[in-house]
Amino acid sequence: MNAAEDLGLRFAAPPRGGTPVSGRTVSYPSARFTFTWSADGDQWLVSMDGTPARTASGDRLGAATVVLQDVDVQDSRFRDRGGNSSPFSATVGSGSAAVLRDGRSYDVVWERNTAESATGFTTEDGEPMTFATGQVWIVLVPR
Repeated sequence: MNAAEDLGLRFAAPPRGGTPVSGRTVSYPSARFTFTWSADGDQWLVSMDGTPARTASGDRLGAATVVLQDVDVQDSRFRDRGGNSSPFSATVGSGSAAVLRDGRSYDVVWERNTAESATGFTTEDGEPMTFATGQVWIVLVPR
């Protein structure tokens, strides 16, 4: 078994600010993901195409932190059996993102200098964004 790598994320108390939010939805051509804050569960519950997402044992899928990272999406050189191009999401560079944690949304900037480097997330005041302890979902959102 391989050891987990440090992805550069920092887990600590939330930064100041943020906007209270009960949920966010991300739509793609063939799917829709909704993240709804559950104060009772202290997590963002996940729904896919309007249906609560569940594990094989029936538990709801959820995450302590959800990152909605805006990226450029373009056709790749790969094709499916029908000849359709598979999308390529550009994650090297920089852009905006929203970090959902503790029932709030934080506007941040993401930056990744090379394909080999970790992605950094910075708050509006220039400090590294902190994440809630627990599972983190990073969702690539076409801009």
